[in-house]
Amino acid sequence: MNEIEMYTEKTFENIKHVDEMGNEYWCARELQKVLDYKKWQRFVNVIETAKMAVFKAII
Repeated sequence: MNEIEMYTEKTFENIKHVDEMGNEYWCARELQKVLDYKKWQRFVNVIETAKMAVFKAII
């Protein structure tokens, strides 16, 4: 099985949270474990890179 097949919708549904307004969200620390990042610093770098990409896409 390749890496992409490892992650299913259920994988992410299991750690999904829903706020009082019905908005879905995921906690970074839980995603870190699911995505098999051992060190927080490596994962936070991925998050920062993603944030910069989104910011560049909206401006």
